[in-house]
Amino acid sequence: MDKNFFIALAVALLVFCGYNTLTLQKQIQTKQENITQQIDVVKEKQATIYAQLKQQSSVSLTTAKKQETEKLFTIETEHAKVVFTSKGAAIKDFIYRDFNTDLNLTPFGKEGYFATLPDVYFEETPAQNGADIAFKTKIADGVFLVKSYIINKEQGLNKLEMSFKNERNEELNLSDLYLNMGPGLNTVKSEISDNAVNLRAFCARQEKDKKNISVNDLKEKTFRKPNLLTETCDGWIWAGVDNRYFLTALIPTNWKGLADGFTYNKQFMYETPSFFGLFGKTRAEGPDLKILIPAVLPAKQTVTYSSDFYIGPKDLKLLESLPYDLQRSIQFGFFGQLGKWMRNILEWLNKYTHNYGYAIILMTFLIQIVMFPLTYKQLKSAAVMQRIQPQMKVIQDKYKSDPMRAQQELMALYKKYGANPLSGCLPLFIQMPIFIALFNALRTSWALHGSPFIWWITDLSAKDPYYVLPILMGVIMFIQQKITMPENMTKDNPSMAMMKWMPVFMTVIFLNFPAGLTLYWFISNCISFVVNLVLKRKLAAI
Repeated sequence: MDKNFFIALAVALLVFCGYNTLTLQKQIQTKQENITQQIDVVKEKQATIYAQLKQQSSVSLTTAKKQETEKLFTIETEHAKVVFTSKGAAIKDFIYRDFNTDLNLTPFGKEGYFATLPDVYFEETPAQNGADIAFKTKIADGVFLVKSYIINKEQGLNKLEMSFKNERNEELNLSDLYLNMGPGLNTVKSEISDNAVNLRAFCARQEKDKKNISVNDLKEKTFRKPNLLTETCDGWIWAGVDNRYFLTALIPTNWKGLADGFTYNKQFMYETPSFFGLFGKTRAEGPDLKILIPAVLPAKQTVTYSSDFYIGPKDLKLLESLPYDLQRSIQFGFFGQLGKWMRNILEWLNKYTHNYGYAIILMTFLIQIVMFPLTYKQLKSAAVMQRIQPQMKVIQDKYKSDPMRAQQELMALYKKYGANPLSGCLPLFIQMPIFIALFNALRTSWALHGSPFIWWITDLSAKDPYYVLPILMGVIMFIQQKITMPENMTKDNPSMAMMKWMPVFMTVIFLNFPAGLTLYWFISNCISFVVNLVLKRKLAAI
């Protein structure tokens, strides 16, 4: 085959496979309110304490380790079943009640979520101040901890309080006190094979001269250089771990976390088949994030460190109703604002269709109607270009030794007949942002998660389980290109090779795309197919 075909195919692969990397760029802009109130709650006295943090007496917490039997405690709400463990006074299982089945978001790792001193066995103690459950332990001589949780009965923010009582005559720094988050989060069955790719740890901060907070990824390389960690998380507001559909975030409310107060590593979670099991199994590893609590205990005093936390779905409407701008954790990716508009259109159409599949079909028709003038212009230009091919050939042969003159004559010919060789690319350039925006809207939309269409398509946010839609899409693309291919195009033409193989390439790419996105592209190609048939006959007389 012509080498230009392989170059074009490589470019296509980069466009379609590489754009997922672009989706990680922070392009999202949302309203920023109340953040200043959330991060300026630390008293002047505590700021002074932090400045002296490394100069104060520290106490080892290893003396609190005990060999006891783990005890479990359960709190149930309409949306979740929360199982606490006495080991570290942590959340062992957070079982989210999904549409079809219960899903344990935290089944991995030896330490529970928000574990404090994971080797310490706490005792249950009577809860106070509206807490749902409370634990206590003696962490060192003269130092006691009461850890209490308030679980929101709706889907919202929960509360975690740690009250330290220091009976000693000296001020103490609990230098090795951490809250654990990880490793990773579980996800729905349809996403389990891709979950490791979407897992991340992050910190959110208000960067200088930026209107909205930034959610910055924490990776192994972030911790190799201390300055990089400081630049990434200095003044962080909330931090945690997430995947495509679920989020866990810790938000300090009366204390400030330190920029270098994170530790990070990856832990094994589970194994999944690699490419339908043909290449064995792939190990899924999730981020394990520990957040330092810079606890300083004045002599003969009790100090309470309070935090809000969220565990649950990345539901845009829900997160927008909560403080702290947690919706910034949703990665709309490249063309993010367009993605939000697409999602709003789908939501509006779904009010009438009561089925997101039909809403996607209607939205596809709306997009095609808006783009019809460009489509007509493209087809008209293609018809004209085909008609003047003989004259173009004469000019190219006549001035083959003078490329500049040949170009001038060709431009004059285009102007005479109103042809534009580049007009055929314009609809594609406009379609690509819509395609990318819709891709991210479907991939991140909690509303579409588990949303059925018809028959075998039970989840529009997951791939077509039987690959019917991508195969039909490829067939339609092949037929469409067959009828729109210029009659005088020779087999050795590079464009001929590209047009021949593009349907196959696109079919392979769409095999693992969300069924909703494949549905959009399939319907779009069907509409284009019909429009091309009608307009080709009409423009044949030009």
